[in-house]
Amino acid sequence: MTDPTKDPNLIGQIFNDRSALLAFFGALGGAVRSATLRTTWREGIWVIFVGAATSFAFGELGPKVLEPWIGEMPQGLDGKLGTLCAAAFLTGLIAVTIIEPVIDKREAEKDDRNES
Repeated sequence: MTDPTKDPNLIGQIFNDRSALLAFFGALGGAVRSATLRTTWREGIWVIFVGAATSFAFGELGPKVLEPWIGEMPQGLDGKLGTLCAAAFLTGLIAVTIIEPVIDKREAEKDDRNES
């Protein structure tokens, strides 16, 4: 049995075409959010990056993560590329909205610790 940590294709399995496509659609969702809210170009780049990174990280779990908002997927559509790309787009669209309050809360806690 071979050791999976020494497999030369391990990086290739993680960073494959499907992952790149999901990151692209996540970035596209972030771009749509940024354009809709008319953010500055710096904030726009940040929103696009967060959308791409979150969609890449969720990967094929995107439809399951979004299930409370989009409902249960019909059987047979779970792993289809179109479904995954649509979920990646939606993830990129809402990623900053979900992540920003967490960051703000941590910064507020850090500020409170520094004041005391």
